[in-house]
Amino acid sequence: MVGFIELRAANFESWRESARAWRTTAGKLAELENTFRTGVNDGVEAAGWKGQAAGTADQDLEVTVRQIAVSASQAQTIAIATERAASELPAIQTMFRAAIQEAETSGLQIVENPGGYTVQAAGPPEAAGNPTPADAARQQSAIDGFVARFDTLLRQASEADAKFAATLTTLMPADVAETRLDAWQNSIEDTQRVAGLYGVGPVPTLDPTQTAAWWRGLSDEQRALYLAAYPRRLGSMDGLPAAVRDTANRTALDQRLTELAPALAGGKSPNHDKREWENLTEIKKQLVAGYTRPPGKELLLLKFGDKFLDGQVIMSVGDPDKAKNVSISVPGTDATVTNGLEGGIKRIDAMQHAVDTLTPGGSSNVASVFWLDYDAPEKGASGLSGSMIGWDRSQEGASRLNSFVNGVRAQGNDHHITMIAHSYGTTVVGDAARAGSGLAVDDVVSLGSPGMHVKRAQDLHMDPTHVWAERAVGTSKDTLVVEGGAYSHGADHKPGGRSLVDTILGEGSDPITPTDKEFGGNVMSGDAHAHDEYWNPGSESLTNQAKIVMGMYNDPNPLQHPKLK
Repeated sequence: MVGFIELRAANFESWRESARAWRTTAGKLAELENTFRTGVNDGVEAAGWKGQAAGTADQDLEVTVRQIAVSASQAQTIAIATERAASELPAIQTMFRAAIQEAETSGLQIVENPGGYTVQAAGPPEAAGNPTPADAARQQSAIDGFVARFDTLLRQASEADAKFAATLTTLMPADVAETRLDAWQNSIEDTQRVAGLYGVGPVPTLDPTQTAAWWRGLSDEQRALYLAAYPRRLGSMDGLPAAVRDTANRTALDQRLTELAPALAGGKSPNHDKREWENLTEIKKQLVAGYTRPPGKELLLLKFGDKFLDGQVIMSVGDPDKAKNVSISVPGTDATVTNGLEGGIKRIDAMQHAVDTLTPGGSSNVASVFWLDYDAPEKGASGLSGSMIGWDRSQEGASRLNSFVNGVRAQGNDHHITMIAHSYGTTVVGDAARAGSGLAVDDVVSLGSPGMHVKRAQDLHMDPTHVWAERAVGTSKDTLVVEGGAYSHGADHKPGGRSLVDTILGEGSDPITPTDKEFGGNVMSGDAHAHDEYWNPGSESLTNQAKIVMGMYNDPNPLQHPKLK
């Protein structure tokens, strides 16, 4: 219990100094983490050290870096709690001292004693003359009022003191140097307790537009607490700024890798965890490789997950919130985190380079996103699987694609967004665009498409002049995908889903793909000769895509337009 004398005389400058010290410590640890990653980890990568010893050393380095990150998180949480105490208690003290001065100015006296305090008239009874009963009643009412104010403020101070004492007892400074494998989980739990004391959390469930508004309405302190306490949840929320999601996801990724490590090291982990570990380490590998990228070409981790055994990941080259033009690439069959992320980044890097080439000065205002947030079909042993033929995978991923695009829009509606889909990925885009009011994008590009589950470009809920398509030249695997897959995906109904009337009349029996004239979109010429050659550097196919991303089809010079057949 905070006493009268304690609250009036307390000096909270030491609290402020402690808060500043912990904030400085957290900042230095964060700098150390970044320096360690870029200086040590990248140095090992650049040296080309390979083999079993290199693999062991690399894992040890990552454990060390993650521990530094844990320490930075713990120090930041202690700083936040101490800063709050250093502001809340002095505020109560200021009101308390003001009440004392007001009481003394009104002719009352506060007498402090070991048991607490009393409030009474400032002079002896005879000094007041011959007060009437009404005067005595008014004076007693004033005394009672000040006693009530003092007691309320002392109670608030005691509650705040107890709250901070409990919090800081939990946040032991020694935890900053903790090396246990469960340190990450302890850090998150500590921060959630601190956040809860200030009414922060749990994270609400909102649509992307609501999420953007919710985040904008938070104070800097609330945002810091949410980021520290709920990184995994924030990292997956469409509508948050991309930089916030990246920060949250990097923290959550390190946390999850630390959680998985003990069981994997002991050989007791189930196969699902082993697959997840492989997926997450691949994401980590790409992030580490991206630490030295120049501004505007940095890698941002916008989502990761284990909903599917093949993993989930959304990664961007450049910040889509800051870029005028944004491309979102959706891969097709057999796309996985372990076998597709590196190649996907190379493709969007190629897109960035192509756009830069078309931009005066060679520096474009573009962000390119690799979107693998659906369970891409597997080929199967025979090269064909039911998941490739079916619509389930595309329909399941369509709502998440819509949500992601709406999240990008929520950060600024002036973006020019181009959706670029390849192979089975075009069916995901088709399902997303034909649902509801459509995808909130400006252009859709389909490459090697077996069909988009619509028979007309206008059924994608957008102007057909902003629908673009290309297929490879000649006969190749691309031909098999486009022409063979069209029987499953070149219609506006699932296979076998035609009505009896349509069957009798012969309606809907001819499959249509985006490169067919009947589809009604723009059919581009290109020089791809295989299913995976649409991103060859310097190719006409890639240049066409880059021109669409930049909106160059509006250029007065027709030579700047994408080349059509």
